[in-house]
Amino acid sequence: MLKLNKIKEFTPFCLSCLGRAFGKVGFGLDNRERGLEIINQLEINENCELEEKLLSSESDCTICDGLISEILNFSDLVIESLSDFSISTFKVGTTVDRDILNRELEFQLLFGENFGESLKSQLNREIGISVYKKSGLEAQMDNPDAVAIIDTSYDVVNLEIKSLFIEGDYNKYDRTLPQTRWPCHSCKGIGCDKCNNTGQLYPDSVQSLIASPFVIASSCSEDLFHGMGREDIDAAMLGNGRPFVLELRMPKKRNLNLLEIEKKINAENKDRIRASNLKFVKRPRVAELKNTVCDKTYRVDVSISDKISIESLKKGAQRLTGTVIEQRTPTRVSHRRADLVRPRLVNSVDVVTFTAGMAELVIRAQHGTYIRELVSGDDGRTVPSLTSLIDTKCKVEVLDVLNLHLQAKEAKK
Repeated sequence: MLKLNKIKEFTPFCLSCLGRAFGKVGFGLDNRERGLEIINQLEINENCELEEKLLSSESDCTICDGLISEILNFSDLVIESLSDFSISTFKVGTTVDRDILNRELEFQLLFGENFGESLKSQLNREIGISVYKKSGLEAQMDNPDAVAIIDTSYDVVNLEIKSLFIEGDYNKYDRTLPQTRWPCHSCKGIGCDKCNNTGQLYPDSVQSLIASPFVIASSCSEDLFHGMGREDIDAAMLGNGRPFVLELRMPKKRNLNLLEIEKKINAENKDRIRASNLKFVKRPRVAELKNTVCDKTYRVDVSISDKISIESLKKGAQRLTGTVIEQRTPTRVSHRRADLVRPRLVNSVDVVTFTAGMAELVIRAQHGTYIRELVSGDDGRTVPSLTSLIDTKCKVEVLDVLNLHLQAKEAKK
């Protein structure tokens, strides 16, 4: 039988902390009921009245430092912190002072190492039950809408609100729009005279135009734009569009009407961008989209410096078709990308029109192919190139992305 003098070193303690030392033993009892059973057994074996000598109220307990008595107050703090957010599921977590946890561990070791439940576990469970009863929100362990972390030392609740993820496709017709927001180089996004105090190098982006109505509708704190690759600022994105996922962080409202928002985006940005096929997705879709690769088809207007025949142009295009080219990182992006040589397959190059030193080409190539450099050669950094094959300087004047050859989409056609 455990010696009472060892137990008395931790007195006074509440029934809940005593019962929690045996929290993994038996079923159908809460920790307070377990504690009462233990007291009754000790009284039988010691033949004396122990309750007054060992026990305290929950607010005066030396084991939990009164935290068990604060469960209802903690649940009120959680409900208040969640009141601004439209959620249906939640999870509670707690941080507890290490000195309290160490004292609890020493106490529980008196009874054995494998019997006890942790104080944090009981707090999380009972606060969660109280929040559920008071608010009707559903407690959910896996992937809840909100996680409320209670700092029990300062009565502060830190919220982790699950982001919303909306997938769709965008078309870009405005050749002055970058895909994502581009912070001003001079002020690093703070705002200065060069950027008219916007903090942005470009006043608008595909991201900002699509995200704006979502930010308003959801009252989120931040938006992130995840695209399946990107096109150059001065390139149009045509055809079926480019897939993207918009992430809305800390949204206060989750029930969004995607069809209405899609209509609003397209009505307000006619001739600039178009969003389509909007749908809610889960977080893993971001990584899946980022890792998706596919061939792309481009339409390019090419200026040709010297007079050549259409036969020579077509012969050069034919020689590029089915060729694996070697592309060293282009000069125009070498300041921000590793200097590597990448092999890329050019599936096809077709001459659509050729008049007065201008040619219209349609090119299908492997993902990651630099089309401008495929045409110009970039002073020998891309081999072979259209320039090298027809022995005449060529330059892309206009670039459009016509199609991303995604198998799933092509299968539906």
